[in-house]
Amino acid sequence: MSDTVWQSTLDEIYDCRVARTGDYRGTLTVTDTKSSNCILEREVGLSYGSMFGPDMSDVALWQDLCCEAVDRQNK
Repeated sequence: MSDTVWQSTLDEIYDCRVARTGDYRGTLTVTDTKSSNCILEREVGLSYGSMFGPDMSDVALWQDLCCEAVDRQNK
């Protein structure tokens, strides 16, 4: 089971996405599209199983995690 629950682009360089790995679990990845390097891979929860799309509180957490990963990369 693996389908994209959420996807966004950060700074027009970083591909951020959550792929479902189970009913209430997913994997958050952040990939530098210029180098194809994955700078973050982390298991995350999916509230309510994301049956009707991701929960806004989940998205806010994922966005924060993506920003932190990119900030660490650019130091």
